[in-house]
Amino acid sequence: MGNLSQALLWNKKYSQLNDSLNTENIKLEINKLETKFNTSEKEKKIAFLNAEKNQKQMEVNKKNYYLWILSLALLSFIGLLIFLFIIYRNNKKLSEQKEINLQQKIKDIRQKEELALTKAILEGEERERERVAKDLHDGLGGMLAGVKINLSTWSSAHLNPELHGDFYKILGQLDNSVSELRHVARNLMPESLLNFGLEIALSDLCEFYIRKDLKIDFQAIDIDQELPLNIQLNIYRIVQELLANAIKHAEATNILLQCSQSEDNFFITIEDNGKGFENHREQKSKSMGLRNLKNRVDYMKGTMEINSDNQGTTINIELNIHGE
Repeated sequence: MGNLSQALLWNKKYSQLNDSLNTENIKLEINKLETKFNTSEKEKKIAFLNAEKNQKQMEVNKKNYYLWILSLALLSFIGLLIFLFIIYRNNKKLSEQKEINLQQKIKDIRQKEELALTKAILEGEERERERVAKDLHDGLGGMLAGVKINLSTWSSAHLNPELHGDFYKILGQLDNSVSELRHVARNLMPESLLNFGLEIALSDLCEFYIRKDLKIDFQAIDIDQELPLNIQLNIYRIVQELLANAIKHAEATNILLQCSQSEDNFFITIEDNGKGFENHREQKSKSMGLRNLKNRVDYMKGTMEINSDNQGTTINIELNIHGE
């Protein structure tokens, strides 16, 4: 167009704009590079942090692994201790139970031996009583009765009762001695028990003890007359001992005796108005009668309860008729 000045002016403006655009492009490139660099650095940092995190996670996992192993080992050890403790406790209980069973067996053996010994003693006593009773009744009693008859026959033919009163007095004493001998023999082996049974024998026993200053009320309830003889004899001896104690030691003037039976159980109750005694004295007593009484009650697997004070004594006995 031939306008150089104007062309120079636009050329300068072009150069300025071009430089400005290049500068902006350079800045953009620089910014891009810085952004890439920063991104790369951040990625490196993130990678480093992730690596560090993974390392720590691995360490944590390793510690957790060891902790789990240690926990399992500890739990196993505790379980083993509990198992051993349970075994120990069970073995201890088993040992204690065995010891208890052993002691019970020893106790049962001792009781059987004591019962066997008691049975032998009681049977021996009864055999000896029977032998002595027969000797007294058939031997000495028969001899004394014969002497009394001979003397009575001779005196009636040769003596005058009015002139020879002393002789007849002696003859009366001999007669009393024969009666007393028969009482002793009957007490050793009661014929009424052998002939008529327990109830009649106990009634006769009470009649034997009754005196002017002593009253005995005997009550029998449902006593089986078919009881074995050895059971009847043991019950008879127990009642005999109870009556003897009430009369001799308690000095009673009024006695109530009740004997009853309910199936396999036999009950004896005796009450008196005697002077009584202290129960602990009864437990410590060395009386042969009380020992024999207790032996007979134990022999029949029975129980005995004694209540006593200064107004009298009550004794309750429960026996098992199959208790031998």
